[in-house]
Amino acid sequence: MTVYALISLQGVFLALFFIILGYIIFILFSFRDIVPYVPTPRIIIRQMVNMAEIKSGEKIVDLGSGTGRIIIEVAKKHKKNLVIGVEKSFTLRTVTKLRLLFHPMLRTRIQVINHDFFNLELQSFNVVFCFLTPEAMRILTPKFKQLRKNSRLISYMFHLEEYQGFTETMEHVTTKDSIYLYKKV
Repeated sequence: MTVYALISLQGVFLALFFIILGYIIFILFSFRDIVPYVPTPRIIIRQMVNMAEIKSGEKIVDLGSGTGRIIIEVAKKHKKNLVIGVEKSFTLRTVTKLRLLFHPMLRTRIQVINHDFFNLELQSFNVVFCFLTPEAMRILTPKFKQLRKNSRLISYMFHLEEYQGFTETMEHVTTKDSIYLYKKV
């Protein structure tokens, strides 16, 4: 191996090191917020999308869409639906938009908006995905209760404490991972 190849390889490893370090620092700083950035595992995403029983033409939102993994998965499976990701973080919205470059057919059905989901009206959505915190779930409960009949709320890890007006289904994916499905009655 030549000296230039070794220097080039060292540069690649150094760049990767700083990217990973930056990612870790970003995650740690996000824990200052009421809802920190914590990526949802792929197996959970697939199960959440399956549990939602999305019908053609329904409008879907992911509250705190992060890097867009849920909205992209939904758009891949459901070709006649508008999917909206709500994300305040410029960095995470940018990552989502970069990921969408690899999915040009999905871009027309996915919107990523810069909005505070605590101030978002949810009545127009049929399906709401979230991976929040217990405190955020409590704050959003009045908005969830305003969902239309037959709308679904799919929450990873945290349940609604007050779910009158909903049916609740819980699925344990692993010993520590649960998904909650709430259907508005």
